[in-house]
Amino acid sequence: MIKTKKNFEAPNLMVENLSRALYDANQKQSEIIRERDEIYANISHDLRSPITAIHNAIEYLQSLDHITEADIKATLPLLAARTEMLEYMIEEIFLLTKLDTSSDMFHFEIVPAGAFLEDFFYMCEADDRFSDRNMKLNIAEDCNVDINIDVIYMKRLLDNILRNALAHTSSGDSIILSAKCTGDTLKISIENNGEPILAKDLPNIFKRTYMASNSRTPSSTSGAGLGLSICKSIIEKHNGQISAYSDGIKGSCFYVELLL
Repeated sequence: MIKTKKNFEAPNLMVENLSRALYDANQKQSEIIRERDEIYANISHDLRSPITAIHNAIEYLQSLDHITEADIKATLPLLAARTEMLEYMIEEIFLLTKLDTSSDMFHFEIVPAGAFLEDFFYMCEADDRFSDRNMKLNIAEDCNVDINIDVIYMKRLLDNILRNALAHTSSGDSIILSAKCTGDTLKISIENNGEPILAKDLPNIFKRTYMASNSRTPSSTSGAGLGLSICKSIIEKHNGQISAYSDGIKGSCFYVELLL
């Protein structure tokens, strides 16, 4: 009878692997909690601005002995603008939560890429937000292809990038929407010649907990700072990619890639 040598190392190895798995799971959970807490801190900070503006406007009106029509006309635009900002920020928070928890919120359909981008561009061009920007459209002839997308969320992705461009450009600056096909990929770019993205910010701008150094400006309409991370979540649902480039001197360009 042949005796086999017992493997005393196997149980130890199993315990070691289990300990490592538990440690990794605990680290991941800790990271999720840390990220959530940072997001809540960022959101709390950004919510204060429109709420304070609304509160101050109401206090001003209440302090007047006699409210004139001129007082109301002077105050209403501020109230409307800050309320709209507040609504958009809340919508951002809700959307990001939905992207994380819902598996059936996307409804894909085959659409012509060129027509989709043209419709989106001309809709934006007619928007008052962009009335003083130099909007340009540059779609290559080879973009006469079909793409499988959720039209609503793909428009939301592009609109978030445009909102970002709007926040970092001034009157007369250019915002260019371009598209071309390379092999089996549709490459969409949105370029502007406004404020640059700093080199230290560039690798982190799609992270939920990261607020770029110059992301908060007086004219910013970027909501709770979640716009670009929402873009990342949307493009991942499309099995695509998003990236950004800036020379750190002037302007930036965002790239969205979709497989055909």
